[in-house]
Amino acid sequence: MIEDYMIWIWLALFVVTFLIEIFSLDLVSIWFALSSLLGLLLSIFDGIPFYIEIIIVLLFAVILLIATRPLVRKLMKNQERKTNADSLIGITVRLIEDVSLDSAGAVKINGITYTAVSANGESDLKKGDLVKIIALKGNKVVVKK
Repeated sequence: MIEDYMIWIWLALFVVTFLIEIFSLDLVSIWFALSSLLGLLLSIFDGIPFYIEIIIVLLFAVILLIATRPLVRKLMKNQERKTNADSLIGITVRLIEDVSLDSAGAVKINGITYTAVSANGESDLKKGDLVKIIALKGNKVVVKK
């Protein structure tokens, strides 16, 4: 009957879900892999009907999912990735174009020209002024005198 094959069914389910987990690395099937392992252990004991095994395995998977979801969300949260551009923040540079309320200026750093905008709406930033980069906004540097 089906009870005789449940050991192999649970083992196959464990292998498949474990392989999915190994290749995805996104914690998508770890709960089902662990639950199918429990099903495998339950099927070893004679006398447990297969439908009881299935109910226990599903409940265990749901409990694991609910219990570990906050931890998984915290671990998998997209963290802000630092770039080399972040090293520009805090340095002092010379303006190569005026910055006004109507138009952005420019600064040159290591041979690369960046668009510069004023941090607090200062309109008296002239070509040749020394300014400090205080932030990055998209592909622009935000500067102040």
